[in-house]
Amino acid sequence: MKNSVAPPRPTRVVRTALPLIATLALVGACDSAVGLPSEQSGAPSSTTAPTTTQTAVAETTTTPPPIPPGPPVGEVPGNPDAAMALRPFVNDLTGGGIGVVTARCWTVPPTEIPAMYVDTDAILAAAAGPGVDGQYAVTWTGPSATVSVERSEIASGYACPTVYPTGTAPVFDAVDAAYTVDRYLGRLAGIPVNRNDVEENYPLVCDGRQTWDPLGTGSPTAPPLVENPEILPGIASFDPDSVFVTGQNGIYTQVNADIVDASSTYRNRTFVLAVGGEGYCIGDIA
Repeated sequence: MKNSVAPPRPTRVVRTALPLIATLALVGACDSAVGLPSEQSGAPSSTTAPTTTQTAVAETTTTPPPIPPGPPVGEVPGNPDAAMALRPFVNDLTGGGIGVVTARCWTVPPTEIPAMYVDTDAILAAAAGPGVDGQYAVTWTGPSATVSVERSEIASGYACPTVYPTGTAPVFDAVDAAYTVDRYLGRLAGIPVNRNDVEENYPLVCDGRQTWDPLGTGSPTAPPLVENPEILPGIASFDPDSVFVTGQNGIYTQVNADIVDASSTYRNRTFVLAVGGEGYCIGDIA
């Protein structure tokens, strides 16, 4: 801020009995003795420096409240990613409920989620213990429920588990088989159940091991769909209501579906699936 010079105030004439010259002399003597600047000069003294006051503003740092921890998830020796992938699921299950996990667990048939995840306490009791890294999946075993997570689920960072009674094996039924074909056809038709549902991340085709033998010939081979991935190269559309199980033979399940192929021809196709430790996979299409 610039300093402003006050204009000289008008001198008031004082009437007195003393001679004018004596009054002026007296005023001059006061100026010399006290050292006050003349009222007539109006200029600040050269020895007077303006004073600037600085106000320091203290910054206030607000520390956010700590995030409350979610339900405990037991670590898995040799596989630290497994617990990290299961933790957001149990947080959603307890914080959001079935509706939240249904939206995020699109790898699980939606109709199976309410029944499989209904016993939250049993799931949390299992997840709290240490996990075991097995051949096909990672499992956490509790008093009444076992939580099993496939490797593809762990790799995604958000693991939607299969939950089944402790002491039993997971059961994959006709709903799981039909949903596997539904997802596969959705990919070919360009309408996957989720944009991340691609074969590289979530395999639906059986691997190339020489174990395929749905007719029980005793001479297993690699699954035909592995040998020829272009059995069904692409489709224009399919009818989701037509996807249903039509036969079962041990570990093999047959699913039929109505499709419209790339040449706009309506066809009914037969899918042959095998079931293993990670659920269903498609090995052949006829």
